[in-house]
Amino acid sequence: MNGMDPERPSEQGRAADGVVLAVLTVLMALLGALFPLPVWLVAPVPVAVLAYRHGYGLSVATAALAVLLVGWVEQQVFAGLAHVLPAAQLRYSLLGVMVAPVTLGLIGLVIGGAWREGISAGRTLWMAVLAAVLPGAATWLWVHLVHGVDLVAVFIDNSLLLARTLMEQAAQSAPAAEALADWRLMIESAERSFPLVRPFLPGTLVAAASCVAAVDMALTRAFLVRLGDDPPWFPPFARWRFPWPLALGFVAGQGLLLAGSAMGHAGLIIAGENMRVMFHLLFAAQGLAVGWYLLERRLPAVGRVLVLGLVFIVAPAVAAWTGVLDTWFNFRRLPPQPDGSRPEAGTGGET
Repeated sequence: MNGMDPERPSEQGRAADGVVLAVLTVLMALLGALFPLPVWLVAPVPVAVLAYRHGYGLSVATAALAVLLVGWVEQQVFAGLAHVLPAAQLRYSLLGVMVAPVTLGLIGLVIGGAWREGISAGRTLWMAVLAAVLPGAATWLWVHLVHGVDLVAVFIDNSLLLARTLMEQAAQSAPAAEALADWRLMIESAERSFPLVRPFLPGTLVAAASCVAAVDMALTRAFLVRLGDDPPWFPPFARWRFPWPLALGFVAGQGLLLAGSAMGHAGLIIAGENMRVMFHLLFAAQGLAVGWYLLERRLPAVGRVLVLGLVFIVAPAVAAWTGVLDTWFNFRRLPPQPDGSRPEAGTGGET
């Protein structure tokens, strides 16, 4: 289906529907301020449904109200930490935390708005990933360039300082020495590991954003289908095939890793690993789609899940390289689309 179904409930029904979705959006945002995981993972869903069914006016206003209320709640929470954290660090931490509700609201608006305009599921996914990545990246870059502050480092330092403070307070209550020792080891381990994993955060965050966007799209569509709508969706899993230029990113990442290892150049290794992480999951999914297609007539669905799950666990690189090579060699011999283009999961196609 392209765009919205013109058949809608009565005006009273639509108004009630909009009010319920708006209230649900605000409640989930406030609940997420207190319990970020897993609530914020699904927080974009009611915003997306609201944008799809009622347009941008109500959905944008609701998202803005939710962000303002979350900001007020977070301000109260951070005020209670004033005796633990320096004022400057508190201010930057609050700014970093507020990026989350803004990002989640934007993801919901992008998903619902794109589907309302009839944009394919593949293009909607890329737009949602950008919506998930850009606010945080832009905020980090702005604070870094203007104030010379690394928001990620501030957030980690504050978390470790808060953990140490809690440990010291717990020590005054005379808990078991073994528990305190374990707590201290966890903090020291986090302090040692952060500098090691920090260079690879960009690729990891892009991969995580892709997963969050995909989950939110799936939940939003399930919600809309229950309400009688039929937004665009991906082709069947066996036909998943991503645009071939993305494979160049995966290959470039592998090349940078090899070159960096051969030359002993840490910068090339970091750049290559980030690119590998960004594209690995994407093409592993396409490789599994190739396997699903080849096993479709040989094994039942349960058998295919078990076999491909084992491949993904034991040899994920094989799955990823299969997906990359499939973008060029078309192992499944998928026919071209009516417009002459290749069938690609990243450019749409509906079940």
